[in-house]
Amino acid sequence: MAYAGGTVVNPTIPYTCPIPGGLQNGKMVIVQGTCHHHQNNFAINLCTSPQISPLPDTALHFNVRFNENAIIRNSQQYNAWGQEERGGGMPLRKGTPFEIIILADPHHYKISINGRHFATFRHRIPKESAPYLIISGEVNVSYVKFEGGAPIMQPHYQPPPPGYAPPPGYAPGYPTGHAPPPPGASMYIAGQPMIPGSPAPPAYPGGAQPIYNPPVPFTTSIPGGIYPGRMIYISGVPNPNVSRFTVNLMCGPSEQGDIGMHFDIRFNYGGAYNQTIRTHKVGSTWGTEEKHQNYFPFVPNANSDMIILVEQASIKIAVNNQHFCEFNHRIQPLKRVDYLNVNGDVRLTSVKVQ
Repeated sequence: MAYAGGTVVNPTIPYTCPIPGGLQNGKMVIVQGTCHHHQNNFAINLCTSPQISPLPDTALHFNVRFNENAIIRNSQQYNAWGQEERGGGMPLRKGTPFEIIILADPHHYKISINGRHFATFRHRIPKESAPYLIISGEVNVSYVKFEGGAPIMQPHYQPPPPGYAPPPGYAPGYPTGHAPPPPGASMYIAGQPMIPGSPAPPAYPGGAQPIYNPPVPFTTSIPGGIYPGRMIYISGVPNPNVSRFTVNLMCGPSEQGDIGMHFDIRFNYGGAYNQTIRTHKVGSTWGTEEKHQNYFPFVPNANSDMIILVEQASIKIAVNNQHFCEFNHRIQPLKRVDYLNVNGDVRLTSVKVQ
């Protein structure tokens, strides 16, 4: 087992550890791993103490059972198990990397698998009384990390746009390479169904406060630049007569400078219809355009929630709680990319850099 930037890498299973700061609102528990073909079940537990056996009082028992083709959610108190919850099917596949994110919410745990919202589990035991994580069973865990959560004694956190989770097939963070959901379906990596025309509640809130209803064009600094783990949340409503709008991650405050990622959403522009273009720019020279997409998630006059996740080798983008695309870094060092710009035919409702 090794530690990398606060992340526990390749822990030995069974594994137990304290949750830094406890289960505050907005705290995310992120587990990435793989179940091999000979492995049948494992559990992620949020517990009142670190002892592994017998299992202590458990606020959330998330039990993956391949032999039953089900994922069980339950709680245990005073050595008695509560009512099982089994809905949602089995989105995990043996031999395929997964990422599970558990978000502590005031009333529920929200759980995403491979970037898609999977289930909510209403608190039966106060989450504050379960400050320990225990992982047991037959599983190979690549890493465990904890993110988010407002410091205790701070005012109640006002939720930002939805959180990010991994896409199916994508080994974490943001699930990658899964089939698009039906229109209006939720993502998350976690999240809740979006009501067209109104901002969706955040899937996984973080620490920084969002900027509400900024004017467009909008430019803001990204303190310290981008780096692996950095997330940017953008919520907005494309205009009813939208032609295009653009999200730029820029080196400096001007669009005339270098651009690390140019994400251009074209509803009807230059002969392109319902298409996105991803590229970069150095000096006055644009790079190769990337256009592949399995679907087009944006709708005129309907709220869209975008999450940009920076990883070591690439940038992953989710729209409406569904992984959408991935863009490999083309500008180094990453910290050069230190400004966000949004322009075009869109009304922004919320922007947050985390």
